[in-house]
Amino acid sequence: MLAAYKETETSASRVLYINSKDATVFFNNNQSDFNFTLQEPIVVPEHHSMLMSVFSAEIPYSFYNFRVGVNCRLDYAVTVFNTPADYDANGFLDLTPVGANTLLIPEGNYNAVELAKTISNGVAAAGPVYPLEVKFDPVKLKFSFRCIIANLRVTLAMKNGAATGEDMNEELGFDLINVDGDPFVELNAGGTQWFNGFSNPTLGGGGAPVAGPGTDTIRDGPFFISPAYFLYADDVVDVTNSIRSLFLRTNLSTTSVLDSHIGGGFSNILTRVPINAEPGGIIKIEPTNGDVHKLLLKVKSITDISITLTNQKNQVINLNGLTFDISLKLEFIADKELEPEPNRRNDFVVNRNTALQKFIEEREAELKRIKTKKKK
Repeated sequence: MLAAYKETETSASRVLYINSKDATVFFNNNQSDFNFTLQEPIVVPEHHSMLMSVFSAEIPYSFYNFRVGVNCRLDYAVTVFNTPADYDANGFLDLTPVGANTLLIPEGNYNAVELAKTISNGVAAAGPVYPLEVKFDPVKLKFSFRCIIANLRVTLAMKNGAATGEDMNEELGFDLINVDGDPFVELNAGGTQWFNGFSNPTLGGGGAPVAGPGTDTIRDGPFFISPAYFLYADDVVDVTNSIRSLFLRTNLSTTSVLDSHIGGGFSNILTRVPINAEPGGIIKIEPTNGDVHKLLLKVKSITDISITLTNQKNQVINLNGLTFDISLKLEFIADKELEPEPNRRNDFVVNRNTALQKFIEEREAELKRIKTKKKK
């Protein structure tokens, strides 16, 4: 029998500690997405409900902010000076001509300076994004780009890339929606005049893309000196775009949290995990700050629980082989029948009638006194 506190008429709380390595089942071979079956089910007593909250958590910061299939890809094309890149009939940057290529950077945790160097220097398998120079401006917090080889242009597929689901547009500061087209930078044959701008596929008479050379929608220059000859990204650097927040989700949470990512509907979010550590460290939720939001559970028994660690886009986080710990606090509360809401309108009518009756009685008494006085 559960011990109860007389003051609150509730049973003593319980804390459930879970390490992901002890999971009963892993989903998609990912230790951040699992189901755990309890050997001793937790049963809610009659006339009680259960509140659940995150008591504590320890999560290794072993995940990457750049991941293959998410944001490690950069498509580009190198053409002759003042010559737009080629596009296919679907309006995407054509990667088949000579000079068109794709840079796939290795997975990892990059800051802005490291990302700029990696793109400029390339990787062993692909070499640099020839002939591009990328720099990070710490004052403006933006990336800047220029061409460093004479008589060439380099175009980056920031708007018209075929693989927009795995590009690094927002990380580099080119929002997919607001960008004017594919940014390009170029240097004239003499190596003294820089130009930059944006290009898009050429449209035919019906408004559909036409395969072949694109059209420059914006072309600025010539520029002769720094920093004018750099093309600056529209937005500031956002290397944490893919993982800005962590969320713990559970199959038990369905009616207590609303999420804007799904249009403000009810979500399975258990709690948001603040990223309060550097890569290689341990992200923690302490009992002092974890036991805040309490979810009212409608279940009457818990035999298993599913836990998923995701980013803000509900994509499962890969801890690269490491596990994490979480402890859940479960509190039993007594169900009570609430008094019905008072009928404010009826109360107003009753009070008004009572006041009116009292006024009438006082007025009649006053008139009676006046008549008696006159007779005397």
